[in-house]
Amino acid sequence: MDRSYHHGALREALLEEGRRVLAEDGVDAVTLRELARRTGVSHAAPSRHFADRDALLDGLRATGFDELTATLADAAAREDPRARLRAYAGGFVAFVLANGPLAALMLSHKPTGSASAGDEAAMRFFALGARLVEDAPSATRATLPYLIAGTFEGLAALVASGRLAADRVDAVLDDAVDMLLPRFAPG
Repeated sequence: MDRSYHHGALREALLEEGRRVLAEDGVDAVTLRELARRTGVSHAAPSRHFADRDALLDGLRATGFDELTATLADAAAREDPRARLRAYAGGFVAFVLANGPLAALMLSHKPTGSASAGDEAAMRFFALGARLVEDAPSATRATLPYLIAGTFEGLAALVASGRLAADRVDAVLDDAVDMLLPRFAPG
């Protein structure tokens, strides 16, 4: 299959190919030079869109967080707290399982303090998670997003490593939601 770049969308082609390389060969294989080769452009062409490899990885993180946020937006809009949390949990775990290496890149990065695209996309994702807990008592609002993230990232890691069988995921997610739900109740 010809994956070379055409039609003036080099940035998108580089991100798409970068995601493919990340999934197939890991983060160390994602280089501007390799992506230039795979997209059929000169070795200098990617530098018009990404200053260096770190900027490319940041672009991958940004697209991943934006995709995850869009996936989970419906969950955050649900009225019923249990349905909202369960849909969020299921969507999050499904995304991590379908995009393991990308999710690892996204979730293992420390914010730099600069306004990078990846950090801004991560902030939008975490803001969506914070909306899940709007109705929670004020005493738990500061810690609940971390508890939620840790729980669902951990469950996704267990599934990805084979320590939690895929046929048990729904039951474990339901139990996790039931355990977290009392923290959402006002008063």
